[in-house]
Amino acid sequence: MNENILKIGKVLESWITLDLSHKGLLDKKPSISYIESSSLSYPPTKNILSSLDGEELIKGLFVTYNLLNGDDDKTALQKANTIYGIDYVKSESDEYFADVYCEECDGGGEVSCSECDGLGYLDCDSCEGRGNEECGECNGEGVDEDGDSCMYCDGDGSITCDDCGGDLTIDCTDCEGSGNRECGECEGSGEVVGDTYKIDIEYGNIITQNLEMVEELNRRTNNQREEVIDEFNEWVARYKNEILIIDKIDDTIDYEYEWEVGDEEAKLENVRINKLDDYKVSNRSGQITSLNTR
Repeated sequence: MNENILKIGKVLESWITLDLSHKGLLDKKPSISYIESSSLSYPPTKNILSSLDGEELIKGLFVTYNLLNGDDDKTALQKANTIYGIDYVKSESDEYFADVYCEECDGGGEVSCSECDGLGYLDCDSCEGRGNEECGECNGEGVDEDGDSCMYCDGDGSITCDDCGGDLTIDCTDCEGSGNRECGECEGSGEVVGDTYKIDIEYGNIITQNLEMVEELNRRTNNQREEVIDEFNEWVARYKNEILIIDKIDDTIDYEYEWEVGDEEAKLENVRINKLDDYKVSNRSGQITSLNTR
């Protein structure tokens, strides 16, 4: 297996060197992540990575990194064979009740207007549904003081209703003619507070061969676990060239049922360090997509 991994490392080393040369970056030292993304962008090397199992793929990337940093074959392999996976999970908020679908409004945020029975209109009170009202100038007589035809109503004695414009109805003032109004149960959101506890979390996995990072994390996780969690992103940034990020996911979970975590553990802060052998790595089309403990 070591012989195959070394061959893979040398092939990838040649490609990355050529890639950096074309970009005028030969004086730069590429990170593990750069080696992975660059190799996956070039069909011949992508095909090589796609054919590997998870452990060979990861070690091949690290051998490439070591060779590019000047290590001889033996040293490059030794470093790549001492790789650790670091899992972490961090709670982003305290627990809360999850919002669920509002049955009152069927999740739409609106209900039928009770004032107009969902029609959107009401009978006009001003004309009592007739569409016209008595002419105020002639008092409905159709003639003026001189006995001539009333110029305001053309002698009809009535004029079109100002409020409804002759339509007999007016827009409902409660729903403004829409036929619907905001649901009072969910205040228009379509959701109400349910009875399931949720918590927002961030979790992820990284791979590294940097024993200094692993040893320092191990020392600090004994009695400073929460500090390590709070500073984890800083750790990742500090060692970014020498780590391969497998997963970094923001999620919302039902921690009581989905992860079977009790109230006393709701914070979920945790850092766990494992040898690579403790992992099963999923590799699809050369892309490392997930890292799961057995």
